[in-house]
Amino acid sequence: MRLNERRSLNSVNKPSYLRVCLFVALSGGALVSPVYAQQSDVEEDEAAEPAIERIRVVGSNIRGARAAGNLPVTVLSEEDIRATGAATGDELLRSIPQIGDISFNNERTIGGVNDARGDVASINLRGIGTGNTLTLLNGRRLVLHPGTQTENFVPVTTVNSNTLPVRGLSRLEVLRDGAAAIYGSDAVAGVVNYVLKDDVDGTQVAANYGASDGTSFDQMTLTALHGRTFNDNQTYLSLSAAYYTRTGIMASERDYSGNSDLRFHPDIPAGFEGNPSLDNRLIASPWGHFIGDSIGTVHIQPAGSENCEYVVDDEVCAASGTADRDWYYDPALEDQSMTSDVDRFNVFGYLTHQINDNLEFFAEGLWYTAESTRLREQNANLAAQRFTIAADAAYNPFGEDVLLRNYRAVDAGGRRIVVDDDSYRTLAGLRGMFGYWDWESAVLYSRATTLDMDYNRIRGDALQNAINQTDPDLAYNPFLGGDPTSPNSGTLRRNPQSVIDTFTVDVFRESTSELALWDFKLSNPAVFDWYAGAIGAAVGVEYRYEAYEDERDPLLSGELPFVDQVTGELLSDSAALGSSSTPSADGNRDVMSVYAELEVPLHATLDMQLAARYEDFSDVGSVLKPKLALAWGPADWVQLRAAYTEGFRAPNLPQVVEQGVTRSNTRYDPLLDMRYGVAEVRGGNVELEPEESENLSYGVALSPLENLLITVDWWNIEQVGTVGILNSQTHLLYDALLRAEGSVNEAIVRNDAGEVLYIENQYGNLNPRTTEGMDVSVSYSLPTDMGTFRFNLNAAQLTKFEQTPDPISALVIAEQAAGNPALPQDIAVLGAGDLRRSNGNPEWRGFASVGWEYRQWGTQLRVNYISDFDNTSVTNDDGEAMPIPSMTTYDVFADYRIRAANWLDESRIRLGVRNLTDEAPPVASASFGYISDVHSNRGRYVYLDYSIAF
Repeated sequence: MRLNERRSLNSVNKPSYLRVCLFVALSGGALVSPVYAQQSDVEEDEAAEPAIERIRVVGSNIRGARAAGNLPVTVLSEEDIRATGAATGDELLRSIPQIGDISFNNERTIGGVNDARGDVASINLRGIGTGNTLTLLNGRRLVLHPGTQTENFVPVTTVNSNTLPVRGLSRLEVLRDGAAAIYGSDAVAGVVNYVLKDDVDGTQVAANYGASDGTSFDQMTLTALHGRTFNDNQTYLSLSAAYYTRTGIMASERDYSGNSDLRFHPDIPAGFEGNPSLDNRLIASPWGHFIGDSIGTVHIQPAGSENCEYVVDDEVCAASGTADRDWYYDPALEDQSMTSDVDRFNVFGYLTHQINDNLEFFAEGLWYTAESTRLREQNANLAAQRFTIAADAAYNPFGEDVLLRNYRAVDAGGRRIVVDDDSYRTLAGLRGMFGYWDWESAVLYSRATTLDMDYNRIRGDALQNAINQTDPDLAYNPFLGGDPTSPNSGTLRRNPQSVIDTFTVDVFRESTSELALWDFKLSNPAVFDWYAGAIGAAVGVEYRYEAYEDERDPLLSGELPFVDQVTGELLSDSAALGSSSTPSADGNRDVMSVYAELEVPLHATLDMQLAARYEDFSDVGSVLKPKLALAWGPADWVQLRAAYTEGFRAPNLPQVVEQGVTRSNTRYDPLLDMRYGVAEVRGGNVELEPEESENLSYGVALSPLENLLITVDWWNIEQVGTVGILNSQTHLLYDALLRAEGSVNEAIVRNDAGEVLYIENQYGNLNPRTTEGMDVSVSYSLPTDMGTFRFNLNAAQLTKFEQTPDPISALVIAEQAAGNPALPQDIAVLGAGDLRRSNGNPEWRGFASVGWEYRQWGTQLRVNYISDFDNTSVTNDDGEAMPIPSMTTYDVFADYRIRAANWLDESRIRLGVRNLTDEAPPVASASFGYISDVHSNRGRYVYLDYSIAF
């Protein structure tokens, strides 16, 4: 029998099933998984040796398994992907309602060098957290992006969705159900499977260009694909390449990002105007703050101001206390990038060679490289980096040693951040059949690297040395002040560039992740027959190696600490001004897996899927998890389905191996009744155990009319042992509670003055988390004499998202509710309780579209909706969080397929507009004035697409 594979959600070797499932199977880009078309060759004479089509099914390891259709699956076909107008993986995922907030994104600036910067976007199915979605390429794991970010104050990792070319995808499959028993760790919320085009016959070329209204943002993608069969049709080779480039957006180009003070922005809801939490300007500015024994705390301001107390020079003076908010620094007024410039190149190759009728060799190769560039403001010193200015320093006007409290050397210029991302993947394997047994084995190796270069940083000890020079020609003067005519940005007077050059440096972070995998799979859709039909089975074994390495510049890692040159005191393990120290880290693990799966028909209308998987980790133990799924078709137009699965997620390697990670955040200290920068020393934990989960889903699929499909699915995920850390603010509240009772919080280390030196914290398995929701989809196709009309709706509702507080948080919450006077009532315990409709967790996401096709013409209108939620970091006098309103946008396109007797034949041109009405994202207190995890800054985006095949 001839071997012929086709990756699909369809199936063979099955009897006619349900009309509803057949309809889904035959409708391209269906919103829910198909159950399967019937086989036409079952009764062929075996002597004729008919072709057996080998089908890869998401949700099952059994080739051609009908049981996989019992699960909720969103499938975007190549045409559906084009209809979204997405040019990047980030944009594509945002078009799927079941994908939650995208926390790894280009507009996030919270963590600086400690964030995963560059051309990266995360995958967060169901919104339950980055790292809970298993991501596959052609059915096998993708390597994790080597950068990390913090969610709930712990480092998380993700596959980079920008690694793969959007135009090179054959389809995107999203299994919206727990699948750890089928695929292994990380598949808590489900699976995202990218299927690249491997069936190209001839050459395809495409070009896409688009630009955003009112900004400099534009992007262009050039794609070429070629496929051919040779060697007497025994060998097939396809190659694809994509080049992507874009010009980013500066913060000054949008009104919500062009000013960091949003207290009186016209879109701020009534009752929240003037709220200080909406002012993201920074106290550290060229108007420096200094502390001396006799002068106390003073700040620099223009000479001639009413409250001048100390003459500095003819232009500036010093006044007691801290500067008024009107003198804070606004980085948005400088030349600051909101969206990076990016250049990206992808190449993918696919090869198959038919060794004989029942044995085939296959191979894949993927290469991705990208460079991202952005401009940021210059750093200021952290609270832990307050150094001494000697009394004899050339420009010290006070005649005594003073402490530099906070200062931003704006005249040193901004920083330029260049991030180079590279990854490659190689795979080779064999697959074959003997009888109806189907086997496959492959070896995979993939590696991803990120080089983050932060140019024009300031080295703290070198800056102190420059300030303390006694020769004015060699000394740096931090007392020059800013620009009185524009007090929130820039400076009129600059230090000599030759002096600035003595303390500016370039700082790097280089991270690497690796994935090596070997697997062997064996399946048969009909191992044996019993009363209700054939029972299918699959077994397999998998070995994988995962490794992670994060190498930090010596100025960041603690190798070159910051020591006060006057007092000899160790100030910080990081000598890079504005950065807490993070030691370099590395780790690896081996994972062995075995699994088994059965597809059991219980009746002509009732199917059951049983599966179990065992995984043994070399560092965090082992787990065994089962799965049970049922589907019942009482009539040919209805299907009822349900599934129960237990899942797990192993702690990622940074959560295990990172040690001594110092982070500084502004916190309120009840003991001193003040807000200041509090250092927190976080640590990995080799005692961490895998997070475990239970996932229950059930739903119905209806097809009461021809070409009409309606599905509704409900889901519930309960996680236990989620990896987290106690918020440092909660530590301080707990300390206040203990002190009122005569003890202290041992995790907090204070100096003699009572100030917090640091808080010791360690990652741990915390209390349960429960999330629930519902998916609704409607798909209808209506052929008429005027063309075919297509209607689609896909909506996801988050009905519950609740984090059970850990014991300390629960105690603090209870005491606050009881009115304990030791605890402030306006400081909330974060990361616990009801998280639904909080920040990046809106209740509803969805879209509805109507399309029309007639001969060579086509058009579509799509409506996108994100419901309202709360911005919890902004509260009014009543303790209510600021509401973020819902957002509705409209996308439209029209295209024409060219039919001609020349080279233009088989080409298509499309003109499209995303966000037709130019809706701006709702204003929030987040970076750049909006929540980039949820909303987009693109505004009205117009694009033109041209493609041709020959």
